[in-house]
Amino acid sequence: MKSVDLQGFAEAWEHCKPFMVKALAKSGQQWDIEDVWKDIEDGEAVFYPVKDGAAVFKIMLYPRKRMLRIWLFGGKTGTQRANLDAVMEAADYYAELHECEGIELLGRKGWEKVLEPYGYDYKSVMLVKELGG
Repeated sequence: MKSVDLQGFAEAWEHCKPFMVKALAKSGQQWDIEDVWKDIEDGEAVFYPVKDGAAVFKIMLYPRKRMLRIWLFGGKTGTQRANLDAVMEAADYYAELHECEGIELLGRKGWEKVLEPYGYDYKSVMLVKELGG
């Protein structure tokens, strides 16, 4: 079942959309909110709202692994930490449901320390050089 088919989706999406826009602005701007909406609507991503924020998950298929990616996570300033437990529990659930071998997250350096208590550890770094204007 797609996220958009769930009762209350439209209200949750509208409430959480500003949090997602803010998260996208910090993620390198490879996507905008319409891109996220399309992936959710097409069933390519899962929208998971929490009290004052939301996460979006995607299944990443690699040649030798299936991983759940925590694609976006954002929330009302000061509530991200409180919502983190719910998002981590949901990520574990969706990863198991989709027979993933693990969960991954691309994010700022600060996430390494925040997610360590949940069993996440450092694997790599992504460096980006922006070209043009």
